Amino acid sequence: MQKTTFKEIRLKLPADIVETISGKEIITLLMDKALSKAEYYQSKFKQFEEKYNMDFTTFRNKVEGPEPEVFSEWDDLIVWEGYELGHKEWEKKYEELRGCMEYY
Repeated sequence: MQKTTFKEIRLKLPADIVETISGKEIITLLMDKALSKAEYYQSKFKQFEEKYNMDFTTFRNKVEGPEPEVFSEWDDLIVWEGYELGHKEWEKKYEELRGCMEYY
């Protein structure tokens, strides 16, 4: 697994908010956002798993196989792959944000 590089940032927030929120809470909010995005993409690719009754890799092998092309399946493959990639990317961001928690 690739090591995460951290950078420090500064935020300007209204004084009354700064008094009521901690850095840990801000990271938690960002984690919630990342998890929400990952779950969204997962729900989208699960629809394709149900539609075709198989996982993405199996479906890709079927579509790219020697059988005659079905253009609607190619369209679904492209969309499905985007959902798979989106899910992986947001899961990665979630895990990276979890790593930030050790600093608070």
